[in-house]
Amino acid sequence: MLDLVFKNNTSDKSPGDRFFSEILSTGIKEVRIKDKNVEMSLNLVGEVKIKKLNKQYRGKNEVTDVLSFPLEESRFKKYGILPLGDIFICLPFAVKEAERQNISLKKELVRLTIHGFLHLLGYDHEKSISDKKKMFDLENKILEKWQDHI
Repeated sequence: MLDLVFKNNTSDKSPGDRFFSEILSTGIKEVRIKDKNVEMSLNLVGEVKIKKLNKQYRGKNEVTDVLSFPLEESRFKKYGILPLGDIFICLPFAVKEAERQNISLKKELVRLTIHGFLHLLGYDHEKSISDKKKMFDLENKILEKWQDHI
């Protein structure tokens, strides 16, 4: 089960919490953690906010597409609760990227949501080539399940 706190902190229209819940539920099933009560938040933010977060937590003074902040709350696991953390997606960045790639905004948001979700689970494409391959293979596997929906 997924307990998602969703906030669109921009003035732009975007899909709502149901859209993101469905994406994340697909990811939860694929990585086989569906027997847990998964808790997380997904926040759509503007360029100023994502740049500030990127600088503060990663030391990079630039706008980026998605940031993930995993929680290490193992004390809840014994109760069947898995609090994963927070995902921040820069909606204006996603809009520009979708236009650049000539794809729908929904398709780009699906990719960014899955990408952020996998980071919450500890996947990291910047550690090594094998970690990168593992993460992107899983990301693509989950994306394939969404091809007919977007």
